[in-house]
Amino acid sequence: MIYDSVERFITELPEYMPRVSQLTEFLSAAREKSFEELKEMDFAPLDLRFGEYETKPQEEIPFEAHKRYWDLQLVLEGEELLGYAPLAELTETVAYAEKDDIAFYRGEGQNVKLSREMAVLLAPWDGHRPGANVGDTPCKIKKIVVKLPW
Repeated sequence: MIYDSVERFITELPEYMPRVSQLTEFLSAAREKSFEELKEMDFAPLDLRFGEYETKPQEEIPFEAHKRYWDLQLVLEGEELLGYAPLAELTETVAYAEKDDIAFYRGEGQNVKLSREMAVLLAPWDGHRPGANVGDTPCKIKKIVVKLPW
């Protein structure tokens, strides 16, 4: 897992992951444009997943992981806690589904806060629990997940 500012992802990530250089244009736009404006833009060949939901108590959310993709997650509106734990420290509860590229887990981890200026890059060996409340009150989230082939 790499957790840092969107600005540092723009300046540093292409150096360490040269195949993701097309992310620079998207990340620059994500700093300045609204969720709705980004939905209308074409960032091909990037695989962008736009999501809108309300956060929940973390106890209601399982950890998940993917085998075929890294996830680059950015919250454009609202804020959430994203739980993280190495897969080796979690217990699988729902077996991997090849079609959806996902498996679910339970266990303990640590949280990072995602809001407009921060991003997280999650590897296939990183269990993550997105969408948890910051505090006691649910928050409306508008988020983009970039699926990067592994």
